[in-house]
Amino acid sequence: MKKIISVLSITLILVALVVMEQIFVQSTLNNMIAKVDALNSKIELIETIDTEDILNLIYEIDDYWTEKERILCLSINHNDLSRVGEQIKRVKVYAEQNQKDDCLCELDVLLFYTESYKHVMEITPQNFL
Repeated sequence: MKKIISVLSITLILVALVVMEQIFVQSTLNNMIAKVDALNSKIELIETIDTEDILNLIYEIDDYWTEKERILCLSINHNDLSRVGEQIKRVKVYAEQNQKDDCLCELDVLLFYTESYKHVMEITPQNFL
């Protein structure tokens, strides 16, 4: 009887950890998508993107990603996560050089990576196989 209770307890703890991890990952990626969408919308509306407002938004996204990447690398391959960081750096460079079209293109790629990680990390039967 003690073995059954121990096994059930361990199983419940593991399930709780998986659920907490899932909530954290989904929340982080949803916040990242929202931040990138907001930046994308602002850039589309203006001509000059090397303004302090736009650069501050990009730095905020970069800081957010750097902070969360440390924890996300426990559940997502670190090489994959580095792609997002690289895209943020490209966005920053294009914004500083006032290259709006290139910046928007890199933002689209950044959104693609973030959304694809969201789908990879979802709990689905395909991900169990």
